[in-house]
Amino acid sequence: MSETRDKRTTIGLIAGVAVLTLINVGIAAAHNWWDWHWHTGSDIITWVTGGNQTQANAALTDWDSHCDVSFPRSSSHEMAVFGGNFGATGWWGLASIESYSFDWWHKWNYSKINHCHARFNQFYGGSSADIQGVLCQEIGHCLGLDHSNDGCMGKGYFNTLNTTVAHNWSDCNAKY
Repeated sequence: MSETRDKRTTIGLIAGVAVLTLINVGIAAAHNWWDWHWHTGSDIITWVTGGNQTQANAALTDWDSHCDVSFPRSSSHEMAVFGGNFGATGWWGLASIESYSFDWWHKWNYSKINHCHARFNQFYGGSSADIQGVLCQEIGHCLGLDHSNDGCMGKGYFNTLNTTVAHNWSDCNAKY
């Protein structure tokens, strides 16, 4: 009787470890920007609000004119793009996924973006072109793109470009 209970306990532990491992692999994959994505083939309803609206609209127009994704503006939104004084945080720009869901069709994990914010931290200032570049990069992250070595997706890491380039467009269009 004790031997049967030990086998059941061992099998239960192995099954538990396997389930926990699969869950953690899914979570780890969800934190890779390349797994994050929107519903393919649709517009991303975008709200431009707060400070730096001119630069935000310029960055959105840059993406919109080269990418298969459109960003119609509305106050009812899926993505918000804005500037504000967030204090001495250490970041000039921040992309945050506010809401996501399980993507059973493409990735089989929780990586489908439902709501995202692209922010510029006015605390650190910057020229109009640099603000546009920071917002351009944060919008790219909201599209699920990682840093690259060119275009605004490399801003602050690899270059000082404030607009998208062909490499950014191909990354976006390959995803959508």
